[in-house]
Amino acid sequence: MRSHASPPLFVLITLASGWIGLAVNRLAGVPDSMESHGALIWILTPLLAGAALALSDPSRRRAYLASWKPGRPSAYVLALAIFPAAFTVTLAIGWVCGVLEPADPGPYVPAVAAAVVPTLVKNIAEEGAWRGYLAPALMARGLPDIAVWLISGAIWGLWHLPYYLFLLDETLMRGVWDVPRFVYALTAVPVCMSWAPLFTELRLAGRSVWPCLLAHSVANLSQIPASLGAWSMSPLAALLFSQIFGLLHSVIIVGVALAMRKRRLARTHRQR
Repeated sequence: MRSHASPPLFVLITLASGWIGLAVNRLAGVPDSMESHGALIWILTPLLAGAALALSDPSRRRAYLASWKPGRPSAYVLALAIFPAAFTVTLAIGWVCGVLEPADPGPYVPAVAAAVVPTLVKNIAEEGAWRGYLAPALMARGLPDIAVWLISGAIWGLWHLPYYLFLLDETLMRGVWDVPRFVYALTAVPVCMSWAPLFTELRLAGRSVWPCLLAHSVANLSQIPASLGAWSMSPLAALLFSQIFGLLHSVIIVGVALAMRKRRLARTHRQR
């Protein structure tokens, strides 16, 4: 398989996967949910497609396999810290501005604990596809960093559309942001694009997909209290101060990614 054709083929397969999954649900006569056959097709197809394309390409095979090694320990520290810090800053500013009230985390601990293993398993598939295959494949083609971020982030966001439009429980969505499904789904695309630079930089810093997986899982688990009603705020306030969809949170995440990129480039320059 010719390597230059692989990323477009991956994109085609990936963007079709969720809609194929929904069609399978219709044929099987089962409701759309994250426990359905369609959800399994949606989440696993990008991982399997990326693995097949990487392993069948001699120029990508070794790097792909190496990306599943543990990598650098320092990247794990960043992976654990970035999202909780960004969430805390975002919520603190929202509280100071009077748009939300502090919430006792105690009632939400059991829900977070119950979601740890499913979240980690889900993110093995997701990060294995996006930071295990797509972002490195784009970098291998010599694209500049911003192009890698925008392309991988946009495809990642568009891949989520069947999830937000059909598979995800609407009650959980409205707990985070009380807007119609299609508004939530469309807003998720630029949010994914704002997170893609950070995960790509973690992939480069750690030389592994595992720090990305850890950061992604911490982000997802930190969102659970919000989906269950903590830190409720008006839709307009959430657009600014939500620790998931808020503009402030996205700016912080992009800022951290830019700082990591600057440090990486400076280190590369010193080593020359």
